[in-house]
Order: sequence, then C-alpha cells, then structure tokens
Amino acid sequence: MVQFIMEPKGFGMLESKDPLWSALGKLLEPSQLNIYWEMISHYRQGPSKIQDWDSIKSPDSESLLDYSRLPSPEDSKTAQQLSKLVVGKLNGGMGTSMGCMGPKSLVMVRNNKSFLDLILEQVENLNREWKQKIPVLLMNSFYTHKDTQAHLNSLNFSSEIIGFQQNKFPRLHAGNLNPLTPEKWGDQTFYPPGHGDFFQCVSQQGILQRLIDEGREILFMSNADNLGAVMDPVILNYMDEFNIPFLMEMTPKTSADVKGGTLYQVDGKLKLLEIAQVPDDKVDDFCDQNKFKVFNTNNIWVNLIALNKRLSQGPLNLTVLVNEKKLGDTPIVQLETAIGSALECFEGAVGLTVSRVRFLPVKKTDDLLLVRSNLFNLDKGQLKRNPIRKSKQLPKINLGNFLQNIENFQNSFPIIPDLIDLEELMIKGDVRFEGKASLKGKVNLEGLKNVLVLPSEILIADESRQG
Repeated sequence: MVQFIMEPKGFGMLESKDPLWSALGKLLEPSQLNIYWEMISHYRQGPSKIQDWDSIKSPDSESLLDYSRLPSPEDSKTAQQLSKLVVGKLNGGMGTSMGCMGPKSLVMVRNNKSFLDLILEQVENLNREWKQKIPVLLMNSFYTHKDTQAHLNSLNFSSEIIGFQQNKFPRLHAGNLNPLTPEKWGDQTFYPPGHGDFFQCVSQQGILQRLIDEGREILFMSNADNLGAVMDPVILNYMDEFNIPFLMEMTPKTSADVKGGTLYQVDGKLKLLEIAQVPDDKVDDFCDQNKFKVFNTNNIWVNLIALNKRLSQGPLNLTVLVNEKKLGDTPIVQLETAIGSALECFEGAVGLTVSRVRFLPVKKTDDLLLVRSNLFNLDKGQLKRNPIRKSKQLPKINLGNFLQNIENFQNSFPIIPDLIDLEELMIKGDVRFEGKASLKGKVNLEGLKNVLVLPSEILIADESRQG
C-alpha cells in the first residue's frame, strides 16, 4: 500500500497551549495562523516516503491523455468559452538568480518587453480577436507586489488585471521550530509559502467568489517565467465540454528534467509524485525517463466552481515541501506547498501530455540567451520556434557562473549571436562579443585567465577558443 503524510491534527485547545502556537500568534492573523499550523503539523509528523514502490503504476490513458486525442472546437464555441476564462500567473519570484533586484516578470525578454508585457500582449490579442474582456489574475508575493502594481499602473489594458498578495509566514529555526522575529531578523523574517497558497488566498480574499459571480468558470494558471504557457483553445474546450475539475499539463522528460514531479495512479486515483517522496534507493528509478516519461510543467487548469465547492468542505490537503536554507550561519526551514499537489483533492482530475513547446521557462541567463535569439520569432506576444532551424531540439547552453549575472550577460552579448545551427555552447569565465556573430555546431569558449574578446562578424563552428 502507498502511504503519504498522515492527516494533520485539527485545531483546538491543545494547539492553543503550545508555545509555538503562541509565538506564531504574535506574528500572524488568525486565518494565517490556522493555515500555517496545518503545515507545521504535517512537518512534525516527519517526511512521507512511498512505502511500497512496486505498487507505483503509470496512469491509464483516461487519466493521462495525449493532447492529440482532444477535439478541436469550432470558432463559435471558442468565443463562448473564452467568456468563461481567467488567465492567471504565479508572479512571486524575484530575478535574483540572474542578479536582478526586482520581480522576475519585469526582466526584459525581447524587443524591450518583459515577461509581464508579453503576457498582457497575449491576452490583449485574444480580447481583440474574439471581442472579449478576459481578466488577468496575478498572485504576487510581498517581494513583487509593489513593483508589479507600479508597472501595471503605467499601462493601458482593455480588461481587468487583478493583482493580489499571497501570505507571508515567518521562517522557522531548524532545531526547535521557533519562528524568526522581526526585531532580530528584519525583512528576512518572512517568506512566501509557495504557490499552493493560491487556493486559500483567492478564497479568503473574496476573489474566487467574485470571478464566479462574473461568469468566470475556468482558470488557466502558470508560472510567469514560462514563455510557452499560452492560452490554448483546445484545452479550454476540453475543460468546458467534459467539465474537468483540475488538469495538469505534463510534457516529455529530457535529461534536464529527470527530477521534476510526475504522475502515477493508485486504486484508480491520480496522484502527483515528487522526488522528496521517493525512497533513497529508488531515486534512480524515479529519474529514469523510461519508467516516468513525463513531468509537471506547472501549467494548471482549474474549474473555479469545482474549486469553490471543494473549499467549502475545508482546506485542501496539500503536500508540504520542506525547504532547508541558511541565513548566515543559522539553519532555517521554510514550509511550502505547490499548486500542482491540489490535483489529488479533486475527483476526476486528469493529466494531459502536451508538446514541449508549452514548457519554455527562463530560470537562468542560459535560457534568456535562447529566447532572445533567432531560434524564436515573436508573434502577438508569443514566442514561436523559428522554422528555419532543422533540429527539433534546442541547443544545449551553459554560460558558466560569471555570465549568470544579467549585467555581465548583456556586456558579453551586446547583439545576440545567430544560433540557428548551434548544437551546444559552453562558456567559462569572461567572454565578450563585440558585435554580430554566428555560432554553429559545438562551441567551447573560455575566458578564465584572460578575457576572450570576439570580433564582430565572427563565425565559430565546432571549435574551442581561449582568452
């Protein structure tokens, strides 16, 4: 039998006498305290590992469909279904991995347009083409809320943008779980508890009921930095026609995605499997692309009426993820939940295997080089693969540590090279292009001892160069 985290204890007088409960009560509102206490109860019960690994089975074809099996809707149906749609983005992340200070969604991607600008352009084009007023829903963290709202205030947009701030909870000392305090830790005291927080926030802040009252029934939610996550009328039609409560887009694994969450089935019920749940001696099995062929893109479709009904029965029982970190020399833990783990809370939830083109996240400058290059064309806010490239695979890019900083990256690439025929680019150290360049085949560049400066109009094909 497969075992997961036990149901957490309910709230009551025992918890109210717990010193931790009292300490948290000084930092949180009662509704926040209840949510956080639930997460702490999970954590106290210890990590949940799959007990009977052999019972793990791949989902059947009814629980994990292939996109090619979905019917294409007629235009008249699409217009009506778009009137039920909300486009949502998880917008809590900062651009710190690329050396940026503000919200990641405000990092420039192409043509002086940020992630957020492209998202809004996509929706604006849908509104114009289909004569709609599709609202945009942004879940911000306390890190990103103010700057995002300031950016939005400078824009003209034809439909409503609903930006709201998710919860912020105090970090906990790893040893005794005592919360950090603002008196000692200042701004480092709090953290956003993952995107699974979305469900409680939209309910408690009245956003969910308001959207339903306005006739909105289907939410398409995705990460703000996933440039492949665009609204798809075929998936929208499937959600609407078959009254699907929850759908998670999956895509085929590559060697870069072997640790991503995947789906399995037990007793006819679809479940999400994260690497943290895998026994230590079975991690290689989990990463095997033959056993688990797909992983979670975090493109999520939710029926809002089904969500509202489920929340009326109580909070969603989401898997708690433990993020162990250090603040200076102090070990701390952050307890988080993921939006995808809600799949297990809905009868009739499904997975959908989609093309890799719907998963184009920008996590590092390696990815930024790809999406800024001529490997993609920009069309109505959407990045589309350049048909000139013969290979279906994108080139492998590793820019090294120095170029992960956005300023160093932009100094290195004042003009993005031609990458159409590139297979692999490996850079170490400080490498600078003076102007236009073409890279083909497998290219290795090294500027460790000295800066490697490459002149304008250079062609580098299947070779290595050092500074």
